[in-house]
Amino acid sequence: MMPFRSTRLLAALSVALALVALLAYAALWFFFAREQARAAAVVAARAAEEQAERHDASRERLLLETEVKRARVDALFVGQDGAVQFLKELEQTARDAAAELTVIKVASPEESVNPPPPGGFEKLLVAVEVGGSFAEVHRFLTLLDLLPRPLAISRASFSREESGAWSGIFELEALKLR
Repeated sequence: MMPFRSTRLLAALSVALALVALLAYAALWFFFAREQARAAAVVAARAAEEQAERHDASRERLLLETEVKRARVDALFVGQDGAVQFLKELEQTARDAAAELTVIKVASPEESVNPPPPGGFEKLLVAVEVGGSFAEVHRFLTLLDLLPRPLAISRASFSREESGAWSGIFELEALKLR
């Protein structure tokens, strides 16, 4: 009977070793899968960092390449705090035309009856009176047309005084950044 007992012992030992091997395989599989997931997360994070670096470099390159064009576009509009600068430009334009300029009114958008244009703009309404000879008033209008920003003359009136001097009252509309 001894050999039967040793056979049973061998069978039990074989089953135990098989279970240990199975548990060891399962543990190795679990650790391998966890390390593989961690490595995949590290690779994904590094890829995201590289993509962000490429995106930042591309954005910086775009900003550098378009700097001159953006400056030209910014000159087309009155800045958020640029109403005073715009009025100085109008005064300089009048001086260049040898005419006298008087600012009558600067209307904020809330005072305007027109709805605001779409986008990040609003209308800046300025009423000015320009005086001088007819040639000077005409030259002012010509120089006004040559300013780097689009202007609209919404209302104009001319009058000639008894002294022969001309004056014009103009209501100008410029686009202002909000």
